Amino acid sequence: MAIFKIKKVGTLVLSVLGLLLLSILFASISYTKPAICHFAATNEQTASPEDDTVRIRIGFVGDIMAHLTQLNAQKRDDSTYDFHNNYVWLSAMFQANDLMIGNLETTFSGKEKGYSAYPMFNTPDALAEALKSAGFDILSTANNHMYDRSTHGLLRTMQVLKENQLLFTGSRSSTAEKRYLIYPVKGVHVGVIAYTYESGRYGDTVTINGLRIKKEDAARINSFNPANLGETTAEMRREYKNMLQEGADVVVFIIHWGDEYRITPSAYQLALADSLNKIGVDIVFGSHPHVVQPVDYLFDSVHHHTTLVVYSAGNFISNQRYETLENYNTEDGLYVEVTLQKTAGTPISIANASFYPTWVNKYQREGRNVYEVVPLDYIMGQDSLISNFTAAQLERMAKSRERTVERISLLRKGR
Repeated sequence: MAIFKIKKVGTLVLSVLGLLLLSILFASISYTKPAICHFAATNEQTASPEDDTVRIRIGFVGDIMAHLTQLNAQKRDDSTYDFHNNYVWLSAMFQANDLMIGNLETTFSGKEKGYSAYPMFNTPDALAEALKSAGFDILSTANNHMYDRSTHGLLRTMQVLKENQLLFTGSRSSTAEKRYLIYPVKGVHVGVIAYTYESGRYGDTVTINGLRIKKEDAARINSFNPANLGETTAEMRREYKNMLQEGADVVVFIIHWGDEYRITPSAYQLALADSLNKIGVDIVFGSHPHVVQPVDYLFDSVHHHTTLVVYSAGNFISNQRYETLENYNTEDGLYVEVTLQKTAGTPISIANASFYPTWVNKYQREGRNVYEVVPLDYIMGQDSLISNFTAAQLERMAKSRERTVERISLLRKGR
């Protein structure tokens, strides 16, 4: 059988067969599989253990939130905070990645400013330590809550992340710093940059979440105007080219965009994703809607370039759920793994992409709320693990999984 390849030196390569497998596998789902679907690029030559093929794996999850009930749940008797248990089911998977990314949708503004949640987030520094321990390498700080505590919160959040050896993109301490990261792993250089949407402009003043951003802080933040995609595309193209000039083999954009609680991409999400594909971006990870949105691939026939787009990975952890919003979709998340491979003399390629549905399990233990993010297929595929959950929890887990399967394949229907 002939395998038709898309080739472009210096950019990501993805086989047409692999892309077709994505839509096929959406329809062949089993609880016995650890991930709900995969797509794979098939190389013309199969790599052997003796060759010099390098494989790296990138993981991504969506919104990491800290609502008030979560803060209360993580507070210990000595008034300190501990968030480690939130990630106990997933930390081994995260730590096995070469690069793990998430969206930090809060600030670390300090105890003296008073811990708080929606609508103005300020979370204990202990969350940063727990995220590092869970296996995160890079966090996006570009989102609509990044300026909840003004300049102090913006700068202190970056400082806390540095102290916990967590890299970040989406904000910078000064204009002398770059807007992006180049992350080297196994000889492959991954360019990563994050942006958040703006909520409008008053003359030359940028607003995020309705808050007017000081001019000097606007220069520290990676933001874009969804009402002016021409300007946005030009800015993102410049940074893309800067990453290539610095040696990036693969370029990942993390975009905070779209409409809250909407299960399909908005018109500007679709338009911006198309622009990023034409620019040459390889992977787009989306956040902000607080619900899972479709996964898709975009192909630029002019430049023969393919972009994997995860429009929204939903909430990774939050207190948004049916009991608080009458919306089950906010309980669902998507953990994405993308495996890249490179052999000497060939462009880098996507070898595999996997999508794991997650669900936020909130329950009571000894009179205290407990929050844990659960990898659904991993749990539901093993009888020994199922016994840890009640019948009611298992029913909600099954329904969550069904919703996620439905959501990520919405754009494939009718094609």
